[in-house]
Amino acid sequence: MSDEMSSRSSTSPNEDLPMEGHTAHHVVSDDFEDIDLEECVPDEAELPDVDSDLAKTRLARLVAMIERMEPTRPEIMRAVPLHRVLACVGKVFWTAEGDFFQLSKETTSYDEFLSHSWQVESWKKVLLLMILKNGFPASVIGTSGALLMVVLWQFGFLPGFVKLEFQFSFWCSVVGMTLGLSTLIFWRSHRLVFVDRMCINQFDGRMKAERIMNIGAMLKASKSLLVVWDESYADRLWCIFELAAFLKAHPEVSSGKSRILQVKPLMLGFTVCNLCVCVFLAGTFGVLNPAEDLMVIWSLLLLFMLFEGLSLSHTVRGYYRSLEASNRKLQQFELRHSFCWCCSVNHLNPASGQPIQVCDREIVRQCVTSWFGSEQEFDHSVRSVVAHALKQQLGCDAFPYTWMLGSTTPLLWPLFDFVASYQGAEKMRYLAPSWAIRILAYWLWGIPFPATVGLFAARCLREKGQSRFRDFLKTLLVIIIAAPCGLVVIGWQIYIELNFFDELQSGHETWASLLFVGGCAVMFWAARKAYHLSNQRFFKSLTLATS
Repeated sequence: MSDEMSSRSSTSPNEDLPMEGHTAHHVVSDDFEDIDLEECVPDEAELPDVDSDLAKTRLARLVAMIERMEPTRPEIMRAVPLHRVLACVGKVFWTAEGDFFQLSKETTSYDEFLSHSWQVESWKKVLLLMILKNGFPASVIGTSGALLMVVLWQFGFLPGFVKLEFQFSFWCSVVGMTLGLSTLIFWRSHRLVFVDRMCINQFDGRMKAERIMNIGAMLKASKSLLVVWDESYADRLWCIFELAAFLKAHPEVSSGKSRILQVKPLMLGFTVCNLCVCVFLAGTFGVLNPAEDLMVIWSLLLLFMLFEGLSLSHTVRGYYRSLEASNRKLQQFELRHSFCWCCSVNHLNPASGQPIQVCDREIVRQCVTSWFGSEQEFDHSVRSVVAHALKQQLGCDAFPYTWMLGSTTPLLWPLFDFVASYQGAEKMRYLAPSWAIRILAYWLWGIPFPATVGLFAARCLREKGQSRFRDFLKTLLVIIIAAPCGLVVIGWQIYIELNFFDELQSGHETWASLLFVGGCAVMFWAARKAYHLSNQRFFKSLTLATS
């Protein structure tokens, strides 16, 4: 559900989304079985002017309905398969036209309820959802396809290109990226989710109104809640109300022992995608690089990675700025400061000019007070529970090691081309086992080592520069700080190759690669340990405190 539920005007494209305020005017039966929506939920244009006592009565009955957390009728509970939500690259989020209601179906429970704000860029939201829901299968299928190409290359079925005086493969890169990207976009997950625009008929005013009565029931029937967290989320009244209803329906969340509340920063998806693209391009550049001299190869690769690093550094700095701003909003959260549409128009309906008799904020306030005892108690609950969920899922570093491994998986695909090429060339076959070992070392420790230092530097230099030039210098400084770590890893590999990789000494290269693995692991462990300690010491203001 989104904050757009509060829109009552029809002038904006977003206002075709579920609207919150219509329901506030409608008489609601206390007995669900006796509800007559034709009588109890009339069109807003048909509403007569009512006095304040009648408005209070209707408000009390509406609040009582929501508090029960039971559906008014079974047909109102509708869900949509996740793959339909992400169809056409998440079309439901970025187009103002189309009837998506027909894609949903009746249900008795939801695997996940999506709570998000419509005030943020749609493409960032789509990227995040694709990474969260399709990222793992994309990594597995892309890597499996690349490994299959390693096998097929050995049979000579696939053409290649001449490099270093023998045939070189590029099929692992091509097939890995093709399968990975296709899976990311077209993976068909059948998990049933609630998405406001797809599960509410946008052309049926009564159903929009009735949906408010059932918000508690829908969240009670949801096995998990996914919050797309951004700077605007805590300001949106009905986004916060969804969170309140879920906390009430699932008290185990407040204990901190359950992970059914998933809170993900909006910028996380874009940051992961940027890292995936950068490491894949770096690996592909290494495959297609025509140079034969070892020093020339690494020099060109480092120059290429410098330009990539600038883009990645700029993105990560933005990620930390966004996370800091969102965390600041969370620490300062108070329900009374949340944006309320009807209050913003001075309780006059722009479409009809008639007074809005019942305030949306009052509906939320009374429900929250009933559920949590007071607004203040609810404010504290939101600050502590959301903060704990963020800290639990992101860690004090705000970018977990597991996310780093997932983001750098595309690097494996072009590196597999080296293994395939060396294994297929008789005079280079002795290098294949050592390359397989080094690929694993680069993925697990070699790349995460400089990346860890770069994350810390980006966090330190997250603040935007006063001018574009100063901001560029900050971005460049992040690269300068992280680059020595990358050079140490590369220098370590070059040293191993120059001293131990000799065709005449076949067998030495395997244990030399194990020596390379050990060195990378030690460097990464030391950097990660320092990273954790530094984050806890220097970024207390950014640490998501749960108190």
